[in-house]
Amino acid sequence: MSETDSEGGAEVESAVDSEIYSSDSRESDQPALRRRNTDLGPEFMLQGMENVYEALEPEANEDDSSTEEEASLNPVEAQQPAPEIQVQLGEEAFDQPGENQEHEQPAVLPRVPSPIVVDPSPLVSPPRTSRRNQGEEPEVISLETPSPPKKRKRLSAAADKSLKKSPEGKPIAVDDEDDGLTCPICLDSWEMSGDHRLVSLRCGHLFGESCIRRWLNESQRQSSVKVCPQCKTKAAFRDIRHLYAKRIQMLDTDIREQLEAERRRTHTLTTELATAKLAHTLTAEKLMLLQKDYDRLKELVRVGGGRGAFGDDASGQKSIQQLATYRLYMEKNFEITREPGCRVLLYSAKHSMLVASQKSAQNLFPGYGVRFIDPPSFKPLHFLHTSALLIRDIAFSESQHLLTVASREPKIKIFDIRTRLCSSMFTAHDKMLWSCALDRNEREHFLYGGDLRGGVYIYDLRFPENILCEFQAAENFSPVIHIVPVPPNKIFTSGGFLVCQLTALTFYEYAAASDTAVPTRLNVEGPFLSMQYDVVQDTVLISARSNPNFPQSRFILGRLDKIDGTPVLKVKATIYGSKATPIMTRPTQLGVEDNTLVVGYLQDSKQLMMHDVRREERVQTMPVNEVIYDICPVATQAGSYLAALTDNKCRVYKANSSMR
Repeated sequence: MSETDSEGGAEVESAVDSEIYSSDSRESDQPALRRRNTDLGPEFMLQGMENVYEALEPEANEDDSSTEEEASLNPVEAQQPAPEIQVQLGEEAFDQPGENQEHEQPAVLPRVPSPIVVDPSPLVSPPRTSRRNQGEEPEVISLETPSPPKKRKRLSAAADKSLKKSPEGKPIAVDDEDDGLTCPICLDSWEMSGDHRLVSLRCGHLFGESCIRRWLNESQRQSSVKVCPQCKTKAAFRDIRHLYAKRIQMLDTDIREQLEAERRRTHTLTTELATAKLAHTLTAEKLMLLQKDYDRLKELVRVGGGRGAFGDDASGQKSIQQLATYRLYMEKNFEITREPGCRVLLYSAKHSMLVASQKSAQNLFPGYGVRFIDPPSFKPLHFLHTSALLIRDIAFSESQHLLTVASREPKIKIFDIRTRLCSSMFTAHDKMLWSCALDRNEREHFLYGGDLRGGVYIYDLRFPENILCEFQAAENFSPVIHIVPVPPNKIFTSGGFLVCQLTALTFYEYAAASDTAVPTRLNVEGPFLSMQYDVVQDTVLISARSNPNFPQSRFILGRLDKIDGTPVLKVKATIYGSKATPIMTRPTQLGVEDNTLVVGYLQDSKQLMMHDVRREERVQTMPVNEVIYDICPVATQAGSYLAALTDNKCRVYKANSSMR
């Protein structure tokens, strides 16, 4: 096409655009109509359009009624121009040539192309806010515009089914239904195999393998440290472990813990109630005695009586005055070994044998053992090597010739005292056993053991490989320092055993006609140093360390009792000792006639003290230049003795009585 034709085509296009798109059509939001360059002149184009308008006038009149109805229904659309009619007019102008077209240039008509028809949008917006105008304006970002919502975690099919509806008809989704199914990084379900299989880090958090590997690479690139995306703990690729599970679901143990806490609380309240009732009973008895004394004194004053009448009438005071007074005298002091390490002293009246733990003096057999001592003459006899570590507890069997030794080793050893050979050993899950005891009577085959973490174990001597029963500590994890069996009596018909820990005292009562023991914590406040049980007097002597509530150490003498079916310790006497108790020492009780003497070591003053329980007074103190670790009563035909064990010696005291 020549340059003249090009210029002519441009003029025609401009003329058509200016005529077809009037001011009304330009204000509308209709797309622009583009035409190709033609060789027709502007006058020919205008004449053709006029002919088309004249031909369509009758059709426009017929559609007036329908147009009015549409205007009444939608006045907004009626006011807008009809761009589609403009396009159809253009089509008829080129498809149906008029008379002027045939006269002026009939040969050029086939060269005119048909225009492109574009459907208008259904909604017409104002001209200034049209989409075209908005597209031409630059995009402006407002700082007040809220951020787009975060990507929500997709619910699984199981979670969709678990949606519930409230009574108002609103759906309520069950929380955390898809926990354990999705990766916390990509929020997509992990797989059993493949790149996105379930893995965990050393910290325990779960991810998809491909996601966590990508995360660790990105974390190292940005901060040069690989960390877990949830807890920020250092992690490495070697910490990734494959898990073979499709769904991870944790059980809610809060209810179980609440029930256990409520059970412990109920047990504590029951014990406190029993203690309060015991205190009330003791106070009532004391009040009755005071009332009797008051009535007696009032009668004596009325009749003008004197001390003689008071003494004859006061049967209690008279019996105390008739009691014998006991004092201790040094009988013998001999050396057990040259090496320090003696800690436990025990006497068996059944076997008439006294044993003391000591350190081995033979280099060929290093460790610890027990030294047998002859009670009548108090001469050291043979030595029995028992363990490589320090001995913590020793127990005799009353019906069998057996000796039990518990050291800091994870086993309890049984020795035959006739052959001095180890017959069996007992273990408890490789835990260190600190205490041991052998039962008597119908349970003579029962062996008790206590470990370093408060656990108590019951064994059968005939089956050393098995543990009959075990009690693991739930709250108090202090070591078990002593265990003593309690034989059946009027109050506890099936018997039981006492367990003394450093911070708690517990009585395990056997149920009737069974070997099931029920533990009950007794109403005594620790911390404790030792415990001794006298079978003849049925009394318990406990040594308590000094603490902020009690600035002095205490020797507590009591007897087991029951109040409303709950075992309690009925305290008969509390004896106060030294203020400082850095060493674990063991006192003892000596039963003489119808009285009880308590003998203990005072660590701050380095004295041996003897207290009369009936007279409620300290009757004797003796200076001792060595620490006395254990005291044991020895009853022989020659009289009553007390053996006191130091670091490497044994002191023997004889208890002599005299009448006041």
